[in-house]
Amino acid sequence: MVRDSAFYDILGIDVEASNIEIKKAYYQKAAEAHPDQNPGDPKAAEDFIALAEAFQVLMDPEKRGWYNKHGKLCIPQDYWLHSHSVYGMVYGNECFKDYIGELALTTFSFFLEMEEETEDPEVRKKRAWETTQALLKERHEKLTEIMIDRIQPYVDGHMDEFEKAIDSEARRLSTAAFGECLLYTIGIVYIAKAAKELKGKEEVERARWIKVKGPKGFELRSQIHAARESERTAGRLDRPNMSQAHREEDLRENLFSHLDNWRIDNTWSTNVIDIETSASYICKALLNDSSASKDILKFRAEALDKLGKIFKGTSPPFHREYSICLEDGQEIENDDSDFSD
Repeated sequence: MVRDSAFYDILGIDVEASNIEIKKAYYQKAAEAHPDQNPGDPKAAEDFIALAEAFQVLMDPEKRGWYNKHGKLCIPQDYWLHSHSVYGMVYGNECFKDYIGELALTTFSFFLEMEEETEDPEVRKKRAWETTQALLKERHEKLTEIMIDRIQPYVDGHMDEFEKAIDSEARRLSTAAFGECLLYTIGIVYIAKAAKELKGKEEVERARWIKVKGPKGFELRSQIHAARESERTAGRLDRPNMSQAHREEDLRENLFSHLDNWRIDNTWSTNVIDIETSASYICKALLNDSSASKDILKFRAEALDKLGKIFKGTSPPFHREYSICLEDGQEIENDDSDFSD
């Protein structure tokens, strides 16, 4: 027996539901109720928020235990993530498909659910991964083609037009679910990979965090924590000799461990590795293209570097008002709030 079954009822699941059953129910219902699919419908927006609350509580063993014993009101408000952030963290964002495609976590979970549950779990995982890996290869090739077209104006000498277009794109994407954090994660990979071509070495720009107050600060809190996770995970970029096969093996191990240790932070860490794997593949394909001249490769690297810095939103004139970080050395006004790890 549980004190309050409302969260289970919202998702349409039994109180004994497994994590996979919870994820499947949430994905189906949240996709239907997502505000982007129901513009101007306040009921859909309310349902979406309620689904996100139920999902993040029931997928966390500690929160689920509190909820089962005492109900929703016993869960501290600091534990709640913004509903759009939850959806973006777990399933990615439609707006970013031209940059990251469909996240491997979503693809892997889908094919795992399609496998026969009566079979050995390890066999199911292996088969789901093999199918996912084939789709990842297809995704990487498609994203590379899109990126070549995206940076071509810079290569052709239209630098100003390129910067304006990318800045406008970044500002649009920043308003999407978990947008600033996804932009930051993608940006640091582009900058690091471009640096290898431009400076002959790998480097990852480090940043310090804006500590925001007020309602906007509360909405960004989950993004700030996840962006810290992005930076920690992206430390693997400091390994210049890491092969694409090793990156994919890293992703496979994280997907498998995700099934046994499902938490929001574990999900985001897996997504960061996935984004890094894809972005690294794209950058390598662009910058190691034997059919392109050295001048074109240099222009491509410059375009990636510029794109990355604009996406991070840290450098004038491309600093967005609610960007989640500032470059070292910049002043932060009223920097006395605390968003500690």
